[in-house]
Amino acid sequence: MKKMLFALGVALLTLVAQASAASACTLLFYQPELPKALREE
Repeated sequence: MKKMLFALGVALLTLVAQASAASACTLLFYQPELPKALREE
C-alpha cells in the first residue's frame, strides 16, 4: 500500500513539474518591441 501511494505521489509531482516547465518555456518566445532609439534604420 505504501509503495502504491509513493508511486502516485511521484506521478503527481512529475505532472506538476512538467506543467510548470511548459508554462515557463512559453515565456522564452516573448520578444518585446525594440525601442526606436535602438533600431538601425
